[in-house]
Amino acid sequence: MAFFETSDGVKLYYQQKGEGQPIVLVHGWSSDHTAFDQPFEELSKKFNVVSFDLRGHGASDRPEHGLTLKRFASDLEELMEHLNLMNVTLVGHSMGVSTTFEYVKNFGVSRLKAVSLFDMTPKLVNEEDWNLGLYHGKYTREDSLNDLSVINDSLMEFAKPFFKVIVPYLTGEIMEEQLNLVVNGNTPHVLAAMWHAMAVGDYRDVLPQITVPTQIVYGEKSTLYSKETAEYMKEQIPNSEVIPFENCTHLLVAEDVVKTAKVIEELASSMVNS
Repeated sequence: MAFFETSDGVKLYYQQKGEGQPIVLVHGWSSDHTAFDQPFEELSKKFNVVSFDLRGHGASDRPEHGLTLKRFASDLEELMEHLNLMNVTLVGHSMGVSTTFEYVKNFGVSRLKAVSLFDMTPKLVNEEDWNLGLYHGKYTREDSLNDLSVINDSLMEFAKPFFKVIVPYLTGEIMEEQLNLVVNGNTPHVLAAMWHAMAVGDYRDVLPQITVPTQIVYGEKSTLYSKETAEYMKEQIPNSEVIPFENCTHLLVAEDVVKTAKVIEELASSMVNS
């Protein structure tokens, strides 16, 4: 197992495999590097692929400090610097997209060659001037505060209704197994802090700063974010395209592993040949 220590003393787990154009995969909230395991293996046949556990997740340290998207972006920059990665195709899913937005906000795109954004919004909470956030425009500031209280009181009580919305096709023992994996594999204070970080984030002004070629990928059956959210992002990101995943929910990376690897490979390959 490989670990990298950040400038504030937190050890992050990462894995690296393959040679060639670098691809960095950033997982979402309550997940870890294994979310990309199958695409990781496929992509590593042609590329230098890195996946890692964000601080507080997976095998990485779970500190009391640095649980912000700004620190996550710094961790990402420090890891890429440590591995001497340039011309990176950066791929994020869900909170991994928020981390990508925060990265561009703080570090620009000089280290990046391309970006792929999987099923996320630039602003989670819906307000008077914004209805393209979580739950197709129905998630409010009050909802986020209520959810934070539930997460801090009982992660399972939050996870049950949340994952029923995310993956409505999972029921019975299979759903129970997934819930137990999420609850037993995570630390509540980390998830609460990062839910707060996403809820207060607003990256609409960052989108035009993503000047490298960008994929905006969304699940056609995602109950979290809409096609309209993806189209809005396309309007704001200069050199971007929208890619729908048919019959997929927010968990599109796992639901269509073959297409996930294919679209990332196509983006990274086009950058090699350009």
